[in-house]
Amino acid sequence: MANQNVNLLDCTIRDGSYVTHYYWENDVLEKVVSSLAKQSIKYIEIGNGTGMGAYRTVPDSLEDKVYYEHTIPFKGNSLIGSFCIPGTATFDDLRLFRELGGDFVRIGTNATQTEKALPFIEKARELGFWVSCNLMKTYAISKYQWVQYSDKLVKAGAECIYFVDSAGGMLPDEVGEYVKAMKDFYDVEVGFHGHNNFLLANANSLKAAECGAKFIDVTLGGLGRGAGNAQLESMVPILQKVNMLSQDIDFFALADLADSIVSGYNVKGSSKREINIGSSNFHDSFTSKLEEAAKRYNVDADQLLVEVCKINIVNPSAELFDTVAERMADGLSNEFFAVKYHHKDF
Repeated sequence: MANQNVNLLDCTIRDGSYVTHYYWENDVLEKVVSSLAKQSIKYIEIGNGTGMGAYRTVPDSLEDKVYYEHTIPFKGNSLIGSFCIPGTATFDDLRLFRELGGDFVRIGTNATQTEKALPFIEKARELGFWVSCNLMKTYAISKYQWVQYSDKLVKAGAECIYFVDSAGGMLPDEVGEYVKAMKDFYDVEVGFHGHNNFLLANANSLKAAECGAKFIDVTLGGLGRGAGNAQLESMVPILQKVNMLSQDIDFFALADLADSIVSGYNVKGSSKREINIGSSNFHDSFTSKLEEAAKRYNVDADQLLVEVCKINIVNPSAELFDTVAERMADGLSNEFFAVKYHHKDF
């Protein structure tokens, strides 16, 4: 399936904030947005990693207003968006962003908890935003469930449904099957957000585009949570080679921008832990629980990660980590324990 008009959505500022500890210098925010706008990157996502309202619970993070003041006036002809996780964000956060010039919102929920997104989709559309819904940890559900769960999202007003490979463990053919399934059922735009634990974020993004995804998430230098994201400056020539992106975008200029912005951060290949995260579909937001349980029971953290993910890849609790770690320390098999508690909500 050919798609001649792929939109690259840059989330360097938002996803990259996981690396910068939710902090950017004001002049860097201005430089990133103005430079991306100059290169005709139409969609630019800003804000803290977990989106609107995160500053209320994350120490030393930038307030949403700071992001808006140092990005929106510099957007040129581009569109500025922000991420919105129901519960972290409120309707008041949506209103403030719109009042100060925000253009689009991406509502994020776990793929298994899409009902939480519905009122926020409706409110965002009411306020005049272009609205996407990002189903985080999409790999936790089948492609058929992804289509099924998206029905209410589309009816609520979502204009784009995003497949999110939060753990970076998907393979290109798997990504393609999910995208094709959605395009077969709904007349809705599809997006793809990939992480790079298997060093396949670019390949997965290309496959998504080839199968009909209209929006592809990228970051400068691949900067992002964990192993990072698809790399903007390399995705540009990749998509240009297959005639899915305008030739007017200068990847040399983007590469120079990336060098100036991310050179001081730890942008690298995938480590043992990050590969394990991808292989097991583990979300690294649970790393502290993992490490604490492994230390408490003196077990190998990477093996504990594997065992816990056999039971819960969406929202593993501290109780689950402790229970599995204790069984490992006692030399007990988790095989039947995993089967017994597979559907238990820890």
